[in-house]
Amino acid sequence: MGLSTNCWKYLVLTFNVLFAMSAVVLFGVSGFLIYRLFVYRHFIGVNAEYPAILLLMMAIITCSIAWIGWRTAKSMHQIHVIITGILIILVVVIEFSCFVWAMVVWDNVEIDIKSTIMHYFEHALQNTDSSSVDTIRWDRLQVKFECCGVSGPSDYTSKGQVPFSCCGQGPLDAVHKPYASDCSMLYQRGCGKPLYDYARQQLLLVAMTALAASILQSTGIFCTFFLAQAIKEKRRASIRNSTSIREAAFANPDDSLLASPTAPAPTLPKY
Repeated sequence: MGLSTNCWKYLVLTFNVLFAMSAVVLFGVSGFLIYRLFVYRHFIGVNAEYPAILLLMMAIITCSIAWIGWRTAKSMHQIHVIITGILIILVVVIEFSCFVWAMVVWDNVEIDIKSTIMHYFEHALQNTDSSSVDTIRWDRLQVKFECCGVSGPSDYTSKGQVPFSCCGQGPLDAVHKPYASDCSMLYQRGCGKPLYDYARQQLLLVAMTALAASILQSTGIFCTFFLAQAIKEKRRASIRNSTSIREAAFANPDDSLLASPTAPAPTLPKY
């Protein structure tokens, strides 16, 4: 039968520990990637965050399934082990779907960014308040990526002046590098291309994380169903052993109890 039932049991228990650890890592990585995309959601669009959000939800569900798998492996109930295996299959399928979804968004993110960033730029350009939220977001974006406008400084022609963030000056933010003291160097590239590269990089990380998680966690499917098969074989062997013992008992009955007791030797009557 290959490995014994106890061997498969301890393999499944070990897998569930690793399963839970992978869920913790997945939770941390997906949460970090959500943050990286969330920071620039006004320019990238919300659709780019959805694969990472789904991956975060799967990390939470994976922790629950790991706990269920641990309990079922210790109880050695075949039907419960099979249900756990089915749950692991669902997790792996959803994570692989998350990989496909992230790759689809990765392929189409350029179109989404072009429409979103242009709409936001036109809205911010019409705002004359330099301390408004939209203006500050644009300043931070231009300082972070060292860019100016969507396609270049010429986007500010209608306004008549270029903001200081196009040369590294803007609202103080500890995340950004120190700002220049003057505006002697004007950024010539637009923010559309660097933001597009940034979004594609984050989405690629989301896709690779989902793919790696689905491949690594799929090993538990085989271990779980092999354990269920081992439990089934052990039960069959136990039934066969009990049946053979009963058949042996009926085939060789103890006739000693059926024999009549030894009669006393006949004695002559006394006269």
